[in-house]
Amino acid sequence: MKAPTITRRELLKGTAALTLSLSGLRLVASGATPRAALAPAGERPAYRDWEDLYRRQWQWDRIARGTHLWANCASACAMDVFVKDGVVWREEQAAVYSQTNPSLPDFNPRGCQKGACYTELSHSAARVKYPLKRVGPRGSGRWERISWDDALTEIADRIVDVCVQDGPQCISWDFGNMDFGPSAAAQMRLFMLLGVPMLDALAGTGDLPIGALQTWGLGAVDGSSDDWFCSDFIVVWSMNPVYTRIPDAHFLWEARYRGATVVSIAPDLNASSIHADRWLNPRVGTDAALALGMAAVIVNEQLYRADYLKEQTDLPFLVRDDTREFLRERDLAPGGRDDVFYVWDTKTQRIAPAPGTPGQWRATLQLGEIDPALEGTYSVSVDGKAVSVRPVFGLLKERLAEYTPAKVAAITGVGAAVIEDTARRMAKAGAAMILASFGSCKHYHTDLLQRSMILLLALTGNQGKRGGGLRLSAMWSLSGFEFLAGAQEPAWWQKLALRFYRPSPQTIERHLRQFVREGVPFQPMLLWLWFHGGLDESIGRTHPELAAAVREACERGWMKVFPPPGQRPRIFFATGANALRRWPVPQVIEQHLWPKLDLVVTVDFRLSTTAMKSDIVLPAAGYYEKRGIKYAQSYVPYVVFGDKAVEPPGEAKGEWQIYGLLARRIQERARERGVGPYRDALGHEKDLAAIYDQWSGDGRFAPDDDTSALAYIMDNSASVVGGRTWEQGVKAGAVRIEDIGMYGPGSGICSDFQPGETVYPSQWFVEKKEPWPTLTGRQQFYLDHPWFLEAGEELPCFQALPALGGAYPLKITGGHTRWSIHAIWRDQHDMLRLQRGEPVAYMNDRDAAARGIGDHALVTAHNDAGTFAVRVKLSPAVQPGQLIIYHAWEPFQFADWHSAQEVIPTPFKRTHLVGDYGHISYRMYYLSPGYTPRGTTVEVARAGVASHR
Repeated sequence: MKAPTITRRELLKGTAALTLSLSGLRLVASGATPRAALAPAGERPAYRDWEDLYRRQWQWDRIARGTHLWANCASACAMDVFVKDGVVWREEQAAVYSQTNPSLPDFNPRGCQKGACYTELSHSAARVKYPLKRVGPRGSGRWERISWDDALTEIADRIVDVCVQDGPQCISWDFGNMDFGPSAAAQMRLFMLLGVPMLDALAGTGDLPIGALQTWGLGAVDGSSDDWFCSDFIVVWSMNPVYTRIPDAHFLWEARYRGATVVSIAPDLNASSIHADRWLNPRVGTDAALALGMAAVIVNEQLYRADYLKEQTDLPFLVRDDTREFLRERDLAPGGRDDVFYVWDTKTQRIAPAPGTPGQWRATLQLGEIDPALEGTYSVSVDGKAVSVRPVFGLLKERLAEYTPAKVAAITGVGAAVIEDTARRMAKAGAAMILASFGSCKHYHTDLLQRSMILLLALTGNQGKRGGGLRLSAMWSLSGFEFLAGAQEPAWWQKLALRFYRPSPQTIERHLRQFVREGVPFQPMLLWLWFHGGLDESIGRTHPELAAAVREACERGWMKVFPPPGQRPRIFFATGANALRRWPVPQVIEQHLWPKLDLVVTVDFRLSTTAMKSDIVLPAAGYYEKRGIKYAQSYVPYVVFGDKAVEPPGEAKGEWQIYGLLARRIQERARERGVGPYRDALGHEKDLAAIYDQWSGDGRFAPDDDTSALAYIMDNSASVVGGRTWEQGVKAGAVRIEDIGMYGPGSGICSDFQPGETVYPSQWFVEKKEPWPTLTGRQQFYLDHPWFLEAGEELPCFQALPALGGAYPLKITGGHTRWSIHAIWRDQHDMLRLQRGEPVAYMNDRDAAARGIGDHALVTAHNDAGTFAVRVKLSPAVQPGQLIIYHAWEPFQFADWHSAQEVIPTPFKRTHLVGDYGHISYRMYYLSPGYTPRGTTVEVARAGVASHR
């Protein structure tokens, strides 16, 4: 499909129309019909011309509470939505947040330029108002408008066909964004009941904190953003909060004003770096070396907290010199356990079982009478032979000897004196934290980077301290949403027990893994694309060794893919996701996957790239056109609500209604066709003839009434929302939390909520001495799995970045754009006016000069995977050898629809397939191969000019 072209005359005409629509102050959409036309005929406001609109701009009928429910933004900003004549007039930030305590800055205001222009976006020409069915080839742009009845019937019949003939594992579902209200719950509930596997998008979007999961057994670790104010030393690493945390960034600069030191670590001088006290700019892909260089300084100068290391980490655990494996009970006694480990007790001068390991009956990290050694070589008897053992800390010291400041300076380009000084300041700070967020998750060696970051914080005793620790991302847990979405409600006595008993993270993790093995078919997205989307060929060009590792991991049952090789996917649902914009090498995936699919369905409020290449598009209501609850990120200690301010345009419907009606139609068609029960991929019996009865809870919920679902969520989340009802919450716009909720895949905060105090992570482990949910029960830095030992990654280390795109000189980096929330606002005209109006990459001026490239030149970037054309902005703030392109440009915004994703093959590491090592095994939102765009190699040349390599 060719990109649309536009003449100068058309551009001028379009500009004039845009000016008129802006003069209409949002009551005229795209220069066309007034939005007041949603009112019944004969009730239209008597506007004579645009001057009447201007005169009455401060008059409205009511103010509704709103938020941007389905936007995948962590900020959760409450808005006042001004409604007049049945349309949204404008929105403003709502000052509904209170101060945590008088010593802290408050959370007001929360909002950004995207939220402030959402009304314009909801009226854009890209809005989908009616069900659409393609009548030409996919992507041809030829559509016909169909009725909801026809659309639902066709989709339902296809689902019935596939479930009966092939099994529901041949239906795939990528739900991308979500909220904590009926919209997300409706679709999750339906697909769970059908037995349709969910594509695990957390790793697939590069948001999986693999290193944290390997070290802690949990990854959703964070606290409230006002806790930043409590820190003395803040390292902003792989994060650009001025772009990506606009409502929260003020806490950083207020902490700096209070006296905290702010350090920015990024290859380029970004918008956050310019406000920091110091900027360290390591070469792309060398951050782990920098962290280990700092750790070496702390260890060599004995600035570490020995008491913390002995209690909270595996650094005192004994490792055998002969096998390089932990000394376990199985080594010392026949039938001994695999999860009992040992330390050397300096008091008794003999080995002692380490407390708090999973094999111990007492679940506590308290050392009691023992004093574990951190260094030394000792002898133990194994099978009648003397075996030398050493604490992990001794092995770590040997590893860190390779990372002297001088050696690290040569690797990273950061001066040795700067490395030493930064390490000392961090070690001596009262409370130090690293803000890493999702930016630290998108690297090929993400695991080594995060393991090294955590090592720094463990050495200095900062994890589990107010104002300290690694901050990635976490949510407050709303159990009501989880019960509704999962279609599994605990019995009354279980709910009652949970009011008085909190299961430990270790206990919950065991149940979660069993649930994934036996209950719900989740699957890693990249492995699904490997087998069904052509990633095996794309990645195999540069990493041919991965094929054997993937095959072995699947044969051993570490990873599962649905449908298995030999079956083809037949139906694909994009429900709020924009797969062909987001996935790596989409040109490869479209070539391999799309022909296999009998039906592609997109549910969205806008015509995205994926929607344009679908078979059926169902129009979803916008954020102000339905009721809901914003997903509750821990940055702000509130749950934020959105009311239905206006009716959706045309025939658009809320997702709760869409999936309820689809469930009803599936049941009707199954009964009409006499379809009986079937079994899903895990052997569970499913019954299409009863699917709506199950979805509706035997009439408890109805598609046309989402208030019962909202009441259910609030009732079953009472501890978090303080017993408030939906009506109370939406009237207030936001309610302050009163509990962090249940531990789960998205909530690894693991701290008690204390009214009037900030929230910081890991308190249960450090203050309450609960074991970490790892194989050793500790923060685990030593991984003695054979694959890690073979890779030399049993301890944190630096590994050079491989040539991810082939042998090319430039490395792509990026980040979340300032001007959009993913792709949703990428073509919004107000946002485009604040940048160059089209896709743009940022390049160092010297790199550009060497290639004869001037500012705003059109260039092509290419590697072994693909090619795309883009404008270039020259900047000395970009590191030589670096090419920055911020994410989420739609493919249709590039020439011939060739987007920047086409050069991202995203190979992954063999060790990320491991699944038989204690906590290192797959479950949803847990360890699996991740999307790794950062550092992909490319070359750039002026468009039409051959490049040099």
